[in-house]
Amino acid sequence: MTTTAPINLFSLQISELSTLYKAQDVTPSDVIKEVYRRIKIEDQQELWTYLVPEEQALTAANKLAQANMRELPLYGIPFSVKDNIHVEGMPTTASCPAYSHYPDCTATVVQKLLDAGAILIGKNTMDQFANGLVGVRSPHHPVNSFNSDYISGGSSSGSAVSVAKGLVSFSLGSDTGGSGRIPAALNNIVGLKPTPGLISTAGMVYANRSFDCVPIFALTCADAKKVFDLAIGLDAADPFMIKHPDSESQDKKFDNDFIIGIPDKANLTFFGDEQAEACFNEAIERISSMGGEVREIDFSPFVKAGKMLFDGPFLAERFASVGEFIEANPREVDQVVAGIIEKAKTYSAIDLVNEYYALKEIDQEVRATFKDIDALMVPTAGTIYKISEVKSNPVALNATMGYYTYYANILRLSAIAVPAAIRPDGLPFGVCFVAEPQQDASLVALGSKWQSETKLPLGACPITTT
Repeated sequence: MTTTAPINLFSLQISELSTLYKAQDVTPSDVIKEVYRRIKIEDQQELWTYLVPEEQALTAANKLAQANMRELPLYGIPFSVKDNIHVEGMPTTASCPAYSHYPDCTATVVQKLLDAGAILIGKNTMDQFANGLVGVRSPHHPVNSFNSDYISGGSSSGSAVSVAKGLVSFSLGSDTGGSGRIPAALNNIVGLKPTPGLISTAGMVYANRSFDCVPIFALTCADAKKVFDLAIGLDAADPFMIKHPDSESQDKKFDNDFIIGIPDKANLTFFGDEQAEACFNEAIERISSMGGEVREIDFSPFVKAGKMLFDGPFLAERFASVGEFIEANPREVDQVVAGIIEKAKTYSAIDLVNEYYALKEIDQEVRATFKDIDALMVPTAGTIYKISEVKSNPVALNATMGYYTYYANILRLSAIAVPAAIRPDGLPFGVCFVAEPQQDASLVALGSKWQSETKLPLGACPITTT
């Protein structure tokens, strides 16, 4: 059957599409045709490094007509992946055309979602080699989905904008220092950053392999959780995986009388952005009205850990991943990206060991902090910049964007970025809830409750119907 109302009026929210499928109001081929119609209307080729031909996607959709919908939890759900995640038959470029190569197999996490009935639409543009939180470090880059003068956030830029623009239901990114959270906040969508090790990273181009993770972009926390539940699970191909707890009995509850930490005044900054500051103050009032007791915490250990990501010997992991290629092809790589990665050579093995010891001491301080709070709430980004501003001052402004995100993976914390407000200037503002490792389900529950309270529109402006 075909839909009884124009499908272009429908959100691609997973829960909504699944309801339509169960009622037989639409078919997967209907949805795929609508997805490609929207892609043509948007005409933003900078979102994609590879777009699956429409006929190929329709073939995948038509095959689902012979399948048992009840056995496929992502039946007919369109998605995309960041272009540092491998898909067999599609080039992996990490947004560096000279690096383009065809992988031997599909990343474990992507294959799981395909096996669950999801339909892959393409691979998304990113900050080159996943080095950046601004979204402009690639030959052609996306723009903010609300105002094209502003950055989309990175490095998972195309992945986030594709969801915000209603081109796919969800997307996969990679997150080392905030790449699954910053672009979510800047485009009014959800970014679920899992505890490192819960979702396999086998089959991707790494930044810091030991704590890289695969975040999920979606319109709602519930949609992100549905994908998360299907994506987790041990994988022999990934030696950095951890076992997901069989029971959620240790999960924190956010029904009533929970404690939310916020950065102390000495470390809470908005870099002169009064609109962002006002939005965060409103967020504090909202979480209080939801039953949260708000307490200031010493945020300085989190800041110290975050600075280790791009200003220390942990850069060696980035060089181990792509350093040889960059040295062999200096003219093919973004010079800001190359400078970051080549900085690794200025540190010694002894420097790395000492940094590891220092990190363990900070980790103890952070664990002590979480004994007194159930979760931390921070601005996902303290401000937002125009593209021209970032290109004029790429390093300093990128560091500003990571102030509230850099520390999470290096400390192996769980986090979820959720929309919080639309600023007076029309740009989105988001907050991020951060908790101890393996509190992912708890944060999704809190995020869902938050979304029900904010009642914000999902994503960016609706797709036009003409």
